[in-house]
Amino acid sequence: MSKNLLLGTILGGAATYVAWKCLSDKQKNDVKKNVGSYVTEVADASTDYALNALDIIDEKLAEHDASEKLNNLSNRFNKTADKVKDKASRVVDRFTNDDFDKETAEIRQQLANNADPDIIIDTTDQDNEPATPDAQDTKSDSAEENKAGKD
Repeated sequence: MSKNLLLGTILGGAATYVAWKCLSDKQKNDVKKNVGSYVTEVADASTDYALNALDIIDEKLAEHDASEKLNNLSNRFNKTADKVKDKASRVVDRFTNDDFDKETAEIRQQLANNADPDIIIDTTDQDNEPATPDAQDTKSDSAEENKAGKD
Protein backbone atom coordinates (compact mmCIF):
# COMPACT_ATOMS: atom_id res chain seq x y z
CA MET A 1 0.00 0.00 0.00
CA SER A 2 2.87 2.38 0.71
CA LYS A 3 4.21 1.67 -2.81
CA ASN A 4 0.86 2.67 -4.29
CA LEU A 5 0.78 5.86 -2.21
CA LEU A 6 4.30 6.78 -3.29
CA LEU A 7 3.51 6.05 -6.94
CA GLY A 8 0.29 8.09 -6.75
CA THR A 9 2.10 11.03 -5.21
CA ILE A 10 4.79 10.99 -7.87
CA LEU A 11 2.30 10.67 -10.74
CA GLY A 12 0.02 13.36 -9.23
CA GLY A 13 2.93 15.77 -8.82
CA ALA A 14 4.08 15.15 -12.39
CA ALA A 15 0.57 15.68 -13.75
CA THR A 16 0.24 18.91 -11.77
CA TYR A 17 3.55 20.16 -13.08
CA VAL A 18 2.60 19.41 -16.70
CA ALA A 19 -0.83 21.05 -16.21
CA TRP A 20 0.81 24.11 -14.68
CA LYS A 21 3.21 24.50 -17.63
CA CYS A 22 0.30 24.28 -20.07
CA LEU A 23 -1.60 27.19 -18.44
CA SER A 24 -1.33 30.74 -19.75
CA ASP A 25 -0.05 33.55 -17.56
CA LYS A 26 -3.57 34.86 -16.94
CA GLN A 27 -4.80 31.41 -15.90
CA LYS A 28 -1.77 30.97 -13.60
CA ASN A 29 -2.55 34.32 -11.88
CA ASP A 30 -6.23 33.31 -11.47
CA VAL A 31 -5.21 29.96 -9.93
CA LYS A 32 -2.77 31.73 -7.59
CA LYS A 33 -5.50 34.18 -6.47
CA ASN A 34 -7.99 31.35 -5.91
CA VAL A 35 -5.47 29.28 -3.96
CA GLY A 36 -4.38 32.35 -1.97
CA SER A 37 -7.96 33.25 -1.03
CA TYR A 38 -8.69 29.61 -0.13
CA VAL A 39 -5.57 29.45 2.08
CA THR A 40 -6.58 32.75 3.73
CA GLU A 41 -10.11 31.44 4.41
CA VAL A 42 -8.72 28.22 5.88
CA ALA A 43 -6.27 30.19 8.04
CA ASP A 44 -9.08 32.51 9.24
CA ALA A 45 -11.37 29.59 10.01
CA SER A 46 -8.65 27.72 11.90
CA THR A 47 -7.73 30.90 13.84
CA ASP A 48 -11.39 31.47 14.76
CA TYR A 49 -11.70 27.86 15.84
CA ALA A 50 -8.56 28.10 17.96
CA LEU A 51 -9.71 31.36 19.58
CA ASN A 52 -13.14 29.89 20.35
CA ALA A 53 -11.50 26.83 21.87
CA LEU A 54 -9.23 29.03 24.00
CA ASP A 55 -12.23 31.10 25.16
CA ILE A 56 -14.07 27.96 26.19
CA ILE A 57 -11.02 26.68 28.03
CA ASP A 58 -10.57 30.04 29.78
CA GLU A 59 -14.23 30.03 30.86
CA LYS A 60 -13.95 26.51 32.24
CA LEU A 61 -10.74 27.40 34.09
CA ALA A 62 -12.36 30.54 35.51
CA GLU A 63 -15.39 28.53 36.64
CA HIS A 64 -13.08 25.98 38.24
CA ASP A 65 -11.04 28.71 39.96
CA ALA A 66 -14.20 30.47 41.15
CA SER A 67 -15.70 27.27 42.49
CA GLU A 68 -12.39 26.38 44.14
CA LYS A 69 -12.19 29.83 45.74
CA LEU A 70 -15.80 29.52 46.85
CA ASN A 71 -15.06 26.11 48.35
CA ASN A 72 -11.97 27.49 50.13
CA LEU A 73 -13.98 30.42 51.46
CA SER A 74 -16.76 28.09 52.57
CA ASN A 75 -14.25 25.82 54.31
CA ARG A 76 -12.66 28.79 56.10
CA PHE A 77 -16.09 30.04 57.17
CA ASN A 78 -17.02 26.60 58.48
CA LYS A 79 -13.74 26.35 60.43
CA THR A 80 -14.29 29.78 61.94
CA ALA A 81 -17.88 28.92 62.81
CA ASP A 82 -16.69 25.71 64.48
CA LYS A 83 -14.11 27.66 66.51
CA VAL A 84 -16.75 30.16 67.61
CA LYS A 85 -19.14 27.36 68.57
CA ASP A 86 -16.36 25.62 70.51
CA LYS A 87 -15.44 28.77 72.43
CA ALA A 88 -19.10 29.53 73.10
CA SER A 89 -19.66 26.03 74.45
CA ARG A 90 -16.56 26.41 76.67
CA VAL A 91 -17.93 29.67 78.07
CA VAL A 92 -21.33 28.12 78.68
CA ASP A 93 -19.71 25.10 80.33
CA ARG A 94 -17.60 27.41 82.48
CA PHE A 95 -20.61 29.32 83.76
CA THR A 96 -22.87 26.33 84.21
CA ASN A 97 -20.50 23.69 85.54
CA ASP A 98 -17.85 25.55 87.56
CA ASP A 99 -18.23 26.02 91.31
CA PHE A 100 -17.82 29.77 91.73
CA ASP A 101 -18.50 29.62 95.46
CA LYS A 102 -15.45 27.42 95.94
CA GLU A 103 -13.31 29.68 93.74
CA THR A 104 -14.58 32.78 95.53
CA ALA A 105 -13.79 31.22 98.90
CA GLU A 106 -10.27 30.38 97.72
CA ILE A 107 -9.71 33.94 96.51
CA ARG A 108 -11.02 35.37 99.78
CA GLN A 109 -8.72 33.08 101.74
CA GLN A 110 -5.70 34.16 99.69
CA LEU A 111 -6.58 37.82 100.14
CA ALA A 112 -7.15 37.33 103.86
CA ASN A 113 -3.74 35.73 104.22
CA ASN A 114 -1.95 38.51 102.34
CA ALA A 115 -4.10 41.50 103.27
CA ASP A 116 -3.37 44.49 105.46
CA PRO A 117 -5.11 44.11 108.84
CA ASP A 118 -6.92 47.44 108.36
CA ILE A 119 -8.65 46.17 105.21
CA ILE A 120 -11.83 44.22 105.75
CA ILE A 121 -12.35 41.68 103.02
CA ASP A 122 -15.60 40.12 104.13
CA THR A 123 -17.86 41.75 106.68
CA THR A 124 -20.01 38.64 106.99
CA ASP A 125 -17.23 36.95 108.97
CA GLN A 126 -17.21 39.70 111.63
CA ASP A 127 -20.88 40.36 112.27
CA ASN A 128 -22.57 37.43 110.56
CA GLU A 129 -24.69 40.07 108.83
CA PRO A 130 -24.52 41.13 105.22
CA ALA A 131 -22.79 44.42 104.73
CA THR A 132 -25.42 46.80 103.40
CA PRO A 133 -25.32 50.57 103.36
CA ASP A 134 -28.32 50.74 105.73
CA ALA A 135 -26.70 48.45 108.32
CA GLN A 136 -23.49 50.50 108.26
CA ASP A 137 -25.41 53.77 108.64
CA THR A 138 -27.32 52.51 111.68
CA LYS A 139 -24.11 51.24 113.29
CA SER A 140 -22.37 54.57 112.86
CA ASP A 141 -25.48 56.45 114.09
CA SER A 142 -25.69 54.31 117.23
CA ALA A 143 -21.97 54.78 117.84
CA GLU A 144 -22.38 58.56 117.64
CA GLU A 145 -25.35 58.45 120.01
CA ASN A 146 -23.32 56.44 122.52
CA LYS A 147 -20.49 58.99 122.39
CA ALA A 148 -22.93 61.87 122.86
CA GLY A 149 -24.61 60.12 125.79
CA LYS A 150 -21.27 59.55 127.53
CA ASP A 151 -20.24 63.16 127.18
